[in-house]
Amino acid sequence: MSIEKEKNFVSAVVYVRNNARTLQAFLDHVYSEMDRLFNEFELICVNDASKDASEEIIREFAREKDHAVTLINMGYAQGTELGMNAGEDIAIGDFVYEFDLAAQTWPSDMIEKLYRKMQEGYDIISACPEGKGRFTSRLFYGIFNRYSNINAKLRTEAFRLTSRRAINRVTAMNHVQMYKKAANANSGLKQTFLTFSEIKAEKADYKSQKERSALAMNSLLLFTDIGYKIAFVMSIVMLIFAAIVGIYTVIVFATGHPVEGWTPIMIFLAIGFFVLFAILTFVIKYLSLILNLNFRRQRYIVQDVEKL
Repeated sequence: MSIEKEKNFVSAVVYVRNNARTLQAFLDHVYSEMDRLFNEFELICVNDASKDASEEIIREFAREKDHAVTLINMGYAQGTELGMNAGEDIAIGDFVYEFDLAAQTWPSDMIEKLYRKMQEGYDIISACPEGKGRFTSRLFYGIFNRYSNINAKLRTEAFRLTSRRAINRVTAMNHVQMYKKAANANSGLKQTFLTFSEIKAEKADYKSQKERSALAMNSLLLFTDIGYKIAFVMSIVMLIFAAIVGIYTVIVFATGHPVEGWTPIMIFLAIGFFVLFAILTFVIKYLSLILNLNFRRQRYIVQDVEKL
């Protein structure tokens, strides 16, 4: 059944990293859905230094297409977040689809469903698989949602659709985002998610898993206070322990028969460790404030950008 195409200009940014096995089918699906729904759109493929045939597949795919296909070759492998930043920076659409995995794991109508939902006044909509997901994902999001100051609850996403207003708002907050999902949630704009029954899952390679683990740890440190709380509690515990050792030393000196020279050494160590951990407690707090005031800004390096 034919539908009247939308007038809004829409961009689709696809992150590509050694996805030759699924890339052709993925691009065919995204392009056909965009062509069915929109009069004007662009497809931006960010090739993050792939070592397989991903770049050749993108070039071959673009040869007979009517709408713009842009290829961004990153200078070296820089990860999903910076790659998506590079693609989003040159996207000109009123709305931008963000695909950070070039493998279709959702039903074919999800792209349209997100756009229709966006027309209800939302600025950010995510497509999320049903179910609890992997244990590591549940653990990460459980900790993140508990200890972050972000009102929206994060969960596993397959892809998302953002408005130009949301992109401008998030960019104004910090030009290069370390963790876009958290930055979007922290933008204060209206957002929601749609769920779907997952079709299949593309297994990440070893490097992708390492990248995701590193991103998870960095995100917990940047967007939550769990690191500060753990360090603070440990410092307090050591302060108490040092105080107990000092009190015990005085009691032994007053009631027992300590070895000569033992008492002053133990008192010196107790006082020294007490002062050390007291200072560390304040240092940890100051470092936490500095981290919040000087948010980590990473820049990406692009090798070339081509309109295919």
